[in-house]
Amino acid sequence: MADKKISALAAVSDSSITADDLLHIVENPGGTPVNKKMTIGQLFENIPTHLAIDDITTVTAANATLANSFATAIDLSGATANVQFTLNNGSDTGQIKVIWASTEPAGAFNANIQVTSFGPAASKTTNIVLSTIGEACVLIWTGTHWFPIADSGLTASRAAIS
Repeated sequence: MADKKISALAAVSDSSITADDLLHIVENPGGTPVNKKMTIGQLFENIPTHLAIDDITTVTAANATLANSFATAIDLSGATANVQFTLNNGSDTGQIKVIWASTEPAGAFNANIQVTSFGPAASKTTNIVLSTIGEACVLIWTGTHWFPIADSGLTASRAAIS
């Protein structure tokens, strides 16, 4: 094992990753490098810098699907009417989704986001309405439904699916 290149090792499967799995760390690579080990649990309990998300999508078009990226900025600056969006099911249990109005609408227009698998009842849908710059919501996918965990100034309404 000691003679194997890291690039030649088999990849670990997502389902078998645990907090006590080891990572190879090269401490002080710019000075006197020293090989060390760290657990995944240590890494996520001691992140020494800020986290940045580069999976941000800006949408403007009607009927856009929002679940594909971590964060979605909704640009209504060129809207001439309310814009309908759909938040489809998540791809992974525990997936976090951030949606916010990144621009002020050109007129009195809204981003209407239909969330088809919202909350505990499969027979319900929720329409989230963003109408002002900065309005936002954060949701988590449970594997079957989106649940809101935070919001800022938005309007949400529930209705039975017909």
